[in-house]
Amino acid sequence: MLSRLHRPGFGWWLPPLIGALLIGGSLVVTGHGDQRELALVAIYTLVISGLNFSFGYGGELAFGQIAMLAAGAYTTAILNVHGHTDILLALVLSVAAAAVVGFISGIPSIRLSHWSLAITSFFLVLLVPSLIQVFESQTGGLIGLVMPESATLFGSELEWEGFYIFAMVVALIWLVVMRNQILSRRGAGLIAMRESPQLASSLGLSVYRQRMYAYIMGSLPAGAAGCLMAQLNGFVSPDTFTLSLAIAVLAGSVVGGVSSVYGAPLGALILVLGPLQASAFDRYSLLVYGVFLLLVGVLFASGLAGVLRLGTGKLLRRVAPASPVEAALLGDAPALAIPGEQLVVDGIVKSYGGVRALDGAGIVAEPGQITAVMGANGAGKTTLLNAVSGFVAVEDGTVELGGKPLGGQPAHAVARRGVSRTFQTPLIPRGMTVLEVVVSGRVTAGRVGLVSTILRLPSFRSAHRADLEAARAALSFAGLLHLADQDAQSLPLGTRRLLEVARAVAREPNVVLLDEPAAGLDDVALGELDNLLRRTRDAGATIVIVEHNVSFLLGLADQVFVMDLGAVLASGTSEEIRDHPEVVATYLGRRRPTPEVS
Repeated sequence: MLSRLHRPGFGWWLPPLIGALLIGGSLVVTGHGDQRELALVAIYTLVISGLNFSFGYGGELAFGQIAMLAAGAYTTAILNVHGHTDILLALVLSVAAAAVVGFISGIPSIRLSHWSLAITSFFLVLLVPSLIQVFESQTGGLIGLVMPESATLFGSELEWEGFYIFAMVVALIWLVVMRNQILSRRGAGLIAMRESPQLASSLGLSVYRQRMYAYIMGSLPAGAAGCLMAQLNGFVSPDTFTLSLAIAVLAGSVVGGVSSVYGAPLGALILVLGPLQASAFDRYSLLVYGVFLLLVGVLFASGLAGVLRLGTGKLLRRVAPASPVEAALLGDAPALAIPGEQLVVDGIVKSYGGVRALDGAGIVAEPGQITAVMGANGAGKTTLLNAVSGFVAVEDGTVELGGKPLGGQPAHAVARRGVSRTFQTPLIPRGMTVLEVVVSGRVTAGRVGLVSTILRLPSFRSAHRADLEAARAALSFAGLLHLADQDAQSLPLGTRRLLEVARAVAREPNVVLLDEPAAGLDDVALGELDNLLRRTRDAGATIVIVEHNVSFLLGLADQVFVMDLGAVLASGTSEEIRDHPEVVATYLGRRRPTPEVS
């Protein structure tokens, strides 16, 4: 049921297998030139995987890895010139230097995001030669810097075969580190941010911190690659760190599979054995990479890793036994209890360009009830939900949850306080199964440290098992447990809306905000949604729903608030609202029989 490629324990053998094959290659490949090419594969694997981490998973298109590569290379070379030849010391300091460069350049750049970030990071690469010249006394300027000493490891000189194996081990360790982060809450958070910053905030994640995490973490393997590249060449010069190399890394990422941990070694292998081998490469590099990107973009949208994943998926399902994680999804699902709290919104005001979208609006939503907000387009309904969930800052008024102030906090802080929501258009990240989507609703449920995530310590395993149990309860609650292993984006609209509700309740929130969940649904899907919302209410949830389908809403709601021009026009039960003269005159028109929704 659970996608085998996304089990925490499944696939652990892939990085060691890759490393064993490459390291074992040194016993077969005896030519210095061939071993050098394999070492280059390891180096480019590190650089490309950094881009995959920040762009493929985090959605942040940044080419700063080349600047981080330069930082690592020059750190190693400068250490060597000053007599510090230990390769472990050089590796650690090179990674630290890359992290510092990533942090400093990321502070202003990350606020831009997407294409603005890509353009800014291009300029960062262009600055590398200038910065090298500024510190010419240490870097050698445009001439470059020769490393006079051979690398050592634990006091002994590192022979060529030893360096080759060291490079493979470094690449292997990083692949394991990256994989364990991606297959965790942290990876789910990155994918949510890639889909939509608004979705990430609604799950309790600070978008700025997520972007910095993706950017800095993606810079670390580039720093390690810089150390290895400097040791491999025996010198560094600014001619190496160019825009052509940045485009090469992007091409390798796309060819291998930008949203894949194992796409990086595939892309690096193609890059080293292909374009980098071409004569007159510098002259025609843009043409070569352009052809690469066009062909792969048209023929293999997911890169070579995507093709291999499709080809091996069925085989893996047949040969891999069920894991304890998959077993956690079997059997009867536990009952879902949602600890609802009273939500009080009083007198909130929000203006846009002199127009008041909210003009003293207020509602009260009680636990165990469905509170509906109705009104014509432009009445301020969605703005009210955005104000409660922290996506817009109000100018006046108060928002309280469980008697405690909620207003004035950013969206991610409001979500952590216990407010979940859905959106008018379902935000379902691509490449995730139904189960993974629901698990992603719990990315901030408790704290699991980075070290615990990478090393798969007991605290991580305990939290992951709790996430699976909660996801199983939410999916069973929504009637979607049989779809747990299906691709979430391929589901019909009605099922995706149910899935959003399941994700919203997976963390057992205090308030659930639903923004037009019935939009575009047929009668069958409406009936399924009606049943799910009634079960959610009966589980104790405080539900606030905005909807234009009047008959559906009035047949469902316990309490109704009707808005007009940013203010509450009327409130009461469904029957009271149907007969309210002002509501009939301004919104409902003449009363019609309301069909029952089963």
